[in-house]
Parts: sequence; C-alpha cells; structure tokens
Amino acid sequence: MANQTKLINYLNQILKNTYDGIKSYKDAARNVEEGTIREFFIDRAKEKLVLIGALKDEIYLLEGIPVEDGSLMNLFSRSWNNFKTSLDHDNTKEIAKYCLEEEKKRMEEFGVLLRNPELVSEAFFEVLDDQNEKNLAAIKALVEQIKL
Repeated sequence: MANQTKLINYLNQILKNTYDGIKSYKDAARNVEEGTIREFFIDRAKEKLVLIGALKDEIYLLEGIPVEDGSLMNLFSRSWNNFKTSLDHDNTKEIAKYCLEEEKKRMEEFGVLLRNPELVSEAFFEVLDDQNEKNLAAIKALVEQIKL
C-alpha cells in the first residue's frame, strides 16, 4: 500500500507539472510573434492535454485522487519568465530555452516510469512512451527552428 501511495504521489507530481507545462506553452505562444514557433507552442500545449487524461485515468485506476491544478511555484516562475521576456522584443530564443529546460525535466520524470513499466498499466505506459517520443521530437524541432 505504501508503494501505491508513493506512485500516486509521483503521478500527481507529473500531473501538476503537466498542468504547468500547458500554461507555460500558452504563455510562450502569447509572447512570440505569429508564425511556426507560435504554432509549435500551441501544438505542444494541446499534446499535453492527452497526457493529463492518461495521468488522471491511471491515478483513478490506482484508487487515488488526481490533483486539479499546477504548482504555485511554477506560477511565480512563469510570471518571472513572462516579465523577463516582455523586456526584449526579440524574445523567441529566451522563451524557447525556458521551454526546452522544462521538457528536459519532464523527460527525466518519465524516465523513472519508462525504466519500470511494471509500476503502471500497459495503456498508461504506451501513452507515456508516446509522449516521451513526442517530447524528443519536439525538442529537436524547437532547437532546429531557433538554432540555439
């Protein structure tokens, strides 16, 4: 039971971070000019909605209660990054760097579960594996678009 509680807490932390990721990508899309990079941020936010659904389903399957929002600390972090990037008219690279750092953190979180597939259901593992692949592709695409 203790391990199940730890897993539920871990999944809830990923869920919180995913909520924060959606908000960050929406902020990023608002803070860059129209174009492919803006569409990229919007598409990433939409993609994370899939993960939210899968996380909630998995938490319920484990008889837990999913969190319903992101973290307060991330709100402060996003606000600070929005302020910093608003000072610079050519802020695309700064915004993209922030998004890249966040994606790298999410991949580390996913790695724990991807290395231990027995911890989660097969359906959730497949969604997580797919999300991880999409994160890798997104990181490569973002680096290519902005030439970091």
